[in-house]
Amino acid sequence: MMGNKDNKNRMWIQIKAKNLWLGGSIMKLDIILVPVDGTEASDLALDTAKKMAAKFNSKIVVLNAVDFVSRGSIHESSDYDPVVQETLQKRGNRILEDTNAKLQGFNFETIPALGHAGDAIISYCENNEVDLIIMATRSATKIRRFVIGSVTNYVIHHTKVPVLAIPVE
Repeated sequence: MMGNKDNKNRMWIQIKAKNLWLGGSIMKLDIILVPVDGTEASDLALDTAKKMAAKFNSKIVVLNAVDFVSRGSIHESSDYDPVVQETLQKRGNRILEDTNAKLQGFNFETIPALGHAGDAIISYCENNEVDLIIMATRSATKIRRFVIGSVTNYVIHHTKVPVLAIPVE
């Protein structure tokens, strides 16, 4: 949701049935996408999704992307060897298994994906119905963000789906 310093034009939120009322338009919340990577930050996003899903009776779709390609620099990339690929895939499966335990009692689905996390999230949203993406933003240094970017930033700038970005310190 975009903010505005002018109080007269500030958006307001009011809960109406199964929809979110955003000062003049209604946003449905049937499906919430939560990308997870096993960090405390993604756990915070998942906890937020659980609260919203409980309130709006939404389905939570949890996506974990495993990236097999090393991006050493902007100009080069190379494939990992099979042992590394298998290790990364097992880690991704463990993250999704841990998430299953955290979502008992909720309507949810877990999606393992291959590739860069940002691209996997965008691709999923383009091919499936998603009403909201909930992600955490980590506090990285400005230099680190400039050099390697941020998955949350990438998603915000490349999707048409609303993104709830939760700052984590």
